[in-house]
Amino acid sequence: MLDHSPSSPTPRTALHETAQASRRRRRGLIRLSTLASVAALAWTIGGGAPAHSAPQGNTYVALGDSYASGVGAPPYASGTDVQGGNGCKRAAGAYAHQVASQTGKTLDFGACSGARIPDFYNPRTSWNEPAQLNHLNSSTSLVTFSIGGNDAGFSTILTKCITAAPFTTCSGNKEVSEQVDGAISALAGKTTRAGITSYDTLVADIASRAPGATVVAVGYPRMFTPRGTGQIFPVPGRCEGVTKVDQRWINAKTNEINAAARAAAQRHGHRFTDPSASFAGHELCGQQSSWFDGLINDGRFHPNTNGHKAMATSVMNTLNDQQAAQEQPAAAQAQVDNMRPTGSFTLTRDGDQITLDASASTDSDGTITNVDWYIQHADGTEEVLTGAQATTTVPADQQVSITAVVTDNQGKEDFTTQVAPAS
Repeated sequence: MLDHSPSSPTPRTALHETAQASRRRRRGLIRLSTLASVAALAWTIGGGAPAHSAPQGNTYVALGDSYASGVGAPPYASGTDVQGGNGCKRAAGAYAHQVASQTGKTLDFGACSGARIPDFYNPRTSWNEPAQLNHLNSSTSLVTFSIGGNDAGFSTILTKCITAAPFTTCSGNKEVSEQVDGAISALAGKTTRAGITSYDTLVADIASRAPGATVVAVGYPRMFTPRGTGQIFPVPGRCEGVTKVDQRWINAKTNEINAAARAAAQRHGHRFTDPSASFAGHELCGQQSSWFDGLINDGRFHPNTNGHKAMATSVMNTLNDQQAAQEQPAAAQAQVDNMRPTGSFTLTRDGDQITLDASASTDSDGTITNVDWYIQHADGTEEVLTGAQATTTVPADQQVSITAVVTDNQGKEDFTTQVAPAS
């Protein structure tokens, strides 16, 4: 989610040239030509899916931030990884190249590491990068975009979460959480904030610049396992330096920003793809090999080459899914409109025993369906308990930090933290 910028159109692909040659031979080989075209266009990462029918024109424009440009999936295109200069980092392994190959389209790659939504409207002249929307025109037949993570401050979030001191949480830091929640609210169009353009406005502007194009908003894959996990290296008990509860919180904010993008895209009759399901088991510290770069890698907290293959699969599945084209925006908007529950709990300490009770938590437009407790011990380990009431044992002479994660009937979560000092 950390990225910025556009480039000039690339030459026609070999696949496109083959298709042209096939058309020239069409007069004598109509049947053979048709079969060859279908086979070429039907090839997806998973194979066997029907070809996506695109409007006139053959240009695919890929816009967005570092999750679109391909940070973490090098090598990077010449002139886009310049120390002290252009740092768009447009990668050969980025999902855009795979989508272009599988749709047979000519790629115009405008995504750029560090991009925020203002970069869609304003050039980055010091990098010789035009406004990303300037890549669009009437000949554009396909647009993908991944944007909003930098606007919401995810790079700052990760820095603060990694450096969080013992017994503190990124999610419990009001300065961090309120900034993120306010930015996501502005992206969703529920409020306004200086420097943030809503997804609704952005999608409308994309459609006006490329009126005949199929538009796919590409969400951010969740980086961490559903409840968070720990590892020994580089920080014991954490995953890539992030506590379990903050892993859970980052996932929750990823869900919220994806919901906002989905609602805006579908409201304008366009498509949205959430690649998170493709990453199941391959999150950071997941059960299988990670499809994200970790803390010590150059592409830290970004999808690696395998991750971009998964993102390409997600995009292609959405393009080939006719049901996705018919999705109604009401359900997506309901997720955005759903109010976050209000977590509240009491903490009672009696010697080594701590009693927790979150039954006072409320949800103004639904019901509370689950409460998880994250108990951060002095040795850095985190205990996870479930239930509105819970008990745990902590030596009386040790401080402990406890966070209640309260979930409502639509899956939205609230995080509330208390620190119990040593007696």
